Amino acid sequence: MPEPERASNNHPNVSRFTAAIARVIRPLVRLMVGNMTYPAFISIVQHIYVEEAERKLQSDPDTKRITKSSLALLTGIDTRKITQVMAIGVQHELQAPDLLPEASVLGQWANERTYRSQETDLPIDLPVYGRGLTFQNLVTRTVGRNVTAQTVLDRLVNIGNIEYIDENTVRLLSPFFFPLTGAKYEMLDVGMLAVSNLLQTVEHNITYRNDIEDRFVQQQRWSRAIPADKQDEFREHMAKFIHEQIDQSVDEIVPFEAPVRNNNSITAGIGIYYFESQSEYEETPTPLKPDEYSS
Repeated sequence: MPEPERASNNHPNVSRFTAAIARVIRPLVRLMVGNMTYPAFISIVQHIYVEEAERKLQSDPDTKRITKSSLALLTGIDTRKITQVMAIGVQHELQAPDLLPEASVLGQWANERTYRSQETDLPIDLPVYGRGLTFQNLVTRTVGRNVTAQTVLDRLVNIGNIEYIDENTVRLLSPFFFPLTGAKYEMLDVGMLAVSNLLQTVEHNITYRNDIEDRFVQQQRWSRAIPADKQDEFREHMAKFIHEQIDQSVDEIVPFEAPVRNNNSITAGIGIYYFESQSEYEETPTPLKPDEYSS
């Protein structure tokens, strides 16, 4: 006899939810690749998950007491790992060697006594390959065998942390490695603040999904029919329009500001942004009907 069909317990909105999360995470991951490793990202996420789960339980009037079991239920993190995370504290700050293997290699080379000259106390030049004190063994000790010494060397030479003295000898020029510096860091800081503000609005509107009066304004307008030969013209036109709106918004905000910021002050404002999407995985969702827009 054929086996009876099993009813699926997968809610139809699960795939919609995961697709929405992936849409947000993908550009973030694209930004992190080469600037932060997956283990470092998971370390940050674990701390934030525990912190936010604790905050959620604290705000729930039905919560009698917060336990590691209740935190594990909300986060899916093992109670032993929760204990470790809480012991370190959510304010745990990662250092450059924690974020990137290249920074770890440079840190070992610059700071470990084995790799420093007894006469000058400066990092010694290293043969690329061979036994003993070589760049190859330094990479193996620091990063492991999953990444070849040549891969690390090529990246550090291209960025300017290391230089070749001859075909098989390299010299440390700078022990400081972090690709996002200067203007890149400033743009990252401003951009991530904008993303954070938007996501907080999304979270607020989901919380008050059944209360239109308490929702925040969250609007987008776009077209799927902009001709490719009009792209530059359209981008320039929308940039001018956005700048005009931003300048006007400042005049609208100022009358509400107090002369001095104090403990009772809140941070509030608006965001206007331009976007383009050409990749399949970045496709924008189907626009809502006019009567379904958040107010």
